[in-house]
Amino acid sequence: MSAMNMCIKRASMRLSLSVAAVVAATVCGGCDMLTNDIAAGLNDPAKRHPIAFASNIESLFVEVVPGTRGLSANQEADVYRFLERYKAESGGPLRITAPKSAAGHLASSGVMHHIEAIVRNAGIDISLVETRRQSGGPKGEPLEISYDRTVAVAPECADWGTNLGENRERLPFNNFGCATQRNFALNVANARDMQQPRQEMPRSSERRSATWTKYLSAETAAAPVSAPAASAGASATKP
Repeated sequence: MSAMNMCIKRASMRLSLSVAAVVAATVCGGCDMLTNDIAAGLNDPAKRHPIAFASNIESLFVEVVPGTRGLSANQEADVYRFLERYKAESGGPLRITAPKSAAGHLASSGVMHHIEAIVRNAGIDISLVETRRQSGGPKGEPLEISYDRTVAVAPECADWGTNLGENRERLPFNNFGCATQRNFALNVANARDMQQPRQEMPRSSERRSATWTKYLSAETAAAPVSAPAASAGASATKP
């Protein structure tokens, strides 16, 4: 009988400890209850893993060939493409850097005037153009056209410190949505589109003419056709 009593006491103690543990977990869980704002933030990858932005310098080096007075056809095409990228990717100044030495400046003066003419033809505001000299350099040193471009900095996704098998609260884990944010930042073509919407392009007059022509054709085809006059025999009432 004494052995049986000891077993009953041990079982009672174990039951009491289990109940106390459940109560303690319930009380602690109540203390850590999340508010709606915090819970919404945990479900938003843009807030948990924000994409940062940095400034990067884009440059085009134009070689100055001795004895020439301007750009070649290939160089002119490269400058035009670079300026189109500048208009799409930057809202800051466009810098044109020429050699500072007298010989280098004399050799590149014709190329400089040609580039300035291309800038005007590209529709770039002349007030955004900054012309400066770089120190030193021999004759024939290339000119540099540059601007600052905004780039997206992807977040790091390597936080696996939480055991996902013990997530009793069913909360989003630390890396929730981070891969999507990282891929978005690495693949975006123009990071400025993530900061502010781009201005609308002018409408295509050719497409408008084609659409308007189709509309007029459909309207003419849908016009009601007058019914022929009914004959006397057809209008008679049948018995």
